[in-house]
Amino acid sequence: MTKNGRQAGAKDRGGPAPRRRLCAPVVPANIIGGALVFLFTYKLFTTSPFESITVHEAPDDPVQRRYRGAFVEVSKRSHAYLQQALWDRQPGSYTHNVSARYEPADEAAVRELAQPSFYLDLIRRDLLPWKDSGITHELVERSSMMFDDCDGDMLRFQVLNGSLWVHHITERLEGGWYPAPIGPGNAAAKGRVPYAVLALMETLRMFPGQIPDVDAILHFADFPCIPRPRAGAPPAPILGLQGSAHHSDIPFSDYTYWGHEHQYLQDPWGKPAHGWGNQAEVLARKYENVSLLDRIPQASWRGRTKDNRYPERDHLRRVFVGCVDKLKEAGRGEDAALLNVLSPPLALQDSCDYRYSVYIESQAYASNLKQKMVCGSVLVAPRMEYWDFYTRAMRPGVEYVEMVNVTRDMNAAFGSLGREALASSGQLTPTLARELKEMRRDPLLAALLARSGAGGSTGSKSRKSGGGKGGKSGEDVQPPARGPDGNYSWGSGAMPWEIAATGQQFIQRHVRMQDVLSYIRDLLRAYSAMQRHAIRPSANLEGAARCYTGDMLLQEFGTPHQVDRDIVAAAYPWLKGYDNGCREAEAVYKPR
Repeated sequence: MTKNGRQAGAKDRGGPAPRRRLCAPVVPANIIGGALVFLFTYKLFTTSPFESITVHEAPDDPVQRRYRGAFVEVSKRSHAYLQQALWDRQPGSYTHNVSARYEPADEAAVRELAQPSFYLDLIRRDLLPWKDSGITHELVERSSMMFDDCDGDMLRFQVLNGSLWVHHITERLEGGWYPAPIGPGNAAAKGRVPYAVLALMETLRMFPGQIPDVDAILHFADFPCIPRPRAGAPPAPILGLQGSAHHSDIPFSDYTYWGHEHQYLQDPWGKPAHGWGNQAEVLARKYENVSLLDRIPQASWRGRTKDNRYPERDHLRRVFVGCVDKLKEAGRGEDAALLNVLSPPLALQDSCDYRYSVYIESQAYASNLKQKMVCGSVLVAPRMEYWDFYTRAMRPGVEYVEMVNVTRDMNAAFGSLGREALASSGQLTPTLARELKEMRRDPLLAALLARSGAGGSTGSKSRKSGGGKGGKSGEDVQPPARGPDGNYSWGSGAMPWEIAATGQQFIQRHVRMQDVLSYIRDLLRAYSAMQRHAIRPSANLEGAARCYTGDMLLQEFGTPHQVDRDIVAAAYPWLKGYDNGCREAEAVYKPR
């Protein structure tokens, strides 16, 4: 076994989930409806309605191979047009002092943070495999030796009388945690480890004296790694970034709530929106006055279809993308017109210019689900088999649509019943206005816009209001019919705009930063209650745990680029000089 988990383990990993069928054999369109089919683009996280896109090739570095392809730089001030709308925000408000945005500043906030996590029942369910045996010292030690099985980075952390001790089981590469070689100013891309330490440290700071001693292993692989046993001995207790029905991994919160794996969304002043709380507000406020009637009536998806390291992991996406060829071969051009294709490159922060946003797993969860939902488009997803801490609480037909063949029917609902329920705002983002203009040049797409009532025209709630240039009356569009069970073809009795609103509200009410912190707090409490051993700082031949202070963590962020440390220090100013109880704890605890 090698100590560096990046270089060993899971070599033939294909994932435990069965291959699911997304594109059925071609049958008449009135049975299937409109299929959501997308062409793949490598230009992930691109942007700018105003400037050309700058592409940066990933360095030829072993750490970067999983990111090989194109890194695309987000242009400055891509949201500048929002500055006047955000009259209550100042430049830098989305960059500096992120923590102050969700700290308990008043009595109402204090009462809210004192409440149990919304996900407490799910936490208890995750810990059921250890209900009888408990979590013993032997089980934790066994877990600490599974760094090759779990792949990726792994650390052991211990909470001792409120202080945080960390033992890095896998090694930090020279030059910092990956992908630091990208260059200075990419604090978002510092990797998963330092942001996870920040998550733990901030939870302890937010809930002083409320978390008992803990001894746990946390791994950062893209995949869950502990198969669910059918019977016999309890599994190794390991916290990971996700869980699944086939695994016993205990979901920890995603590191992207504090940073991001690639790069940030931008605020209207061209600065990185640091932290999920800020990103959520930027996205929600960007689209709060953009009616779903005015958004492009296509379904949007961007992502990877081939992982060179794990060739099997993107099978589901490849099947999904392959559906477009079947539609074209069947002569179903109108169904293909429901799709967003290769161009233009699409930034995550512009994805809700489209009425529908598609989420497809890659034998693992994807961290951008929350961004897809918070800006209010209709989320469409196959059945989710991998989850982070909140996705299991989402219900198909309520917060999202669990179908891939119903875009045509949902557009018909917008073009008929939607005109009675919704009003056109007449307000478009620059990218949305540009895309609608381009779509009108294609006769097939122009017809789609006309039928769906899209196009950005200022309208009313009347069904007779036109759908933009060349639009037909809403009376020309027949509303979809309910099935025998009272549901529409998208598996719900609710209208798609109601599902979009409910999904957005779910994220805004239950996936805030205070929800993330209370989840970690209650997870650590429940885990601690399962422990059956006294806890001291861990140590072995490879090294020993260290009590982490805020300055130590900033040093990690600042290696090798000091500017990255400065970015994080500005966003979390409490880190500088934060002792985290280490001086007192180190006088009591000494590694064995």
